[in-house]
Amino acid sequence: MKTSTFFLAVSIGLLFGCSKSSPDPKPDYYVSATIDGKAWMSNVTNSQNTLAAATLSQDLVVIAAGQEANNTNTVIAIAFPKSIQLNKPIAINSTQYSTVAYMLSSNEGYAIDASKGVTGTLTVTRLDETAGIVEGNFSGEALHNQNGSRISIANGQFRSIIYKTNVTPPSPGKR
Repeated sequence: MKTSTFFLAVSIGLLFGCSKSSPDPKPDYYVSATIDGKAWMSNVTNSQNTLAAATLSQDLVVIAAGQEANNTNTVIAIAFPKSIQLNKPIAINSTQYSTVAYMLSSNEGYAIDASKGVTGTLTVTRLDETAGIVEGNFSGEALHNQNGSRISIANGQFRSIIYKTNVTPPSPGKR
């Protein structure tokens, strides 16, 4: 009887001790979003060997990251003024120097831009030039630049190193 009780206790311990594997944690630097209901996560390294890169150019912060899936690279690019107020959602609008683009190729893609009739928000939660880190989130509806179709971009998040050198992102398009 003691043996049966022991095996029962061990079996229960094993049953409750084993759990489903947790999802992989996000890398240190990344861009992620849900594009029309499908998860998108940067997975292609740039010329600095990171999955996301930000640069400061003419008082703008520009972040780019790529994903390779099904022999196709796509890129998400985010731009906003360096003077943006932290932790305050702003309407994404190219006339105010902010945009989020989901690029399918070098000349085709979608953009969130109120000046084009689609809306979205961007919140920068950290912009630390000394530490060289930028973080935030974004979401909205994006308009295709050629055929006018629309997609949803939800749950967008980014965390990137700010580089003081030129960084070459992966090119969007077929491989």
